[in-house]
Amino acid sequence: MSAVDLLPGAEVVSLDDGTIHTRITIDPSAPVFAGHYPHFPLLPGVFTLDAVDHAVRLHAERTDGARTELAEVRSVRFAAPVFPGDVLTVECTVKRGDDGERDVRVRCRTDRDKASTLRLRYRDTA
Repeated sequence: MSAVDLLPGAEVVSLDDGTIHTRITIDPSAPVFAGHYPHFPLLPGVFTLDAVDHAVRLHAERTDGARTELAEVRSVRFAAPVFPGDVLTVECTVKRGDDGERDVRVRCRTDRDKASTLRLRYRDTA
């Protein structure tokens, strides 16, 4: 199951050659909150990673007409929880490495605070 399935409605705030910013309102009725965690629901970190993945793939498609895939998770740091009803803002900076792969630095935040930072690498597929 994908974050896009559980958390529909990602809005592209801005997109250019080197960046993409998206915003997702976290639906409080999403099924993921039923068991994560009872009486203290929060968005599992893997859904944040999935939301970032969808943004990076969209960026590659719209800027280069390319299909890309996650090649490496270099670093992920969760700084604060994302709660039901939050608006998650995903800010990606994408740079091409000498090897043609996409180096991606990401900052995710809510209205309260920074939620996470990620460093990822993507490679284009045929």
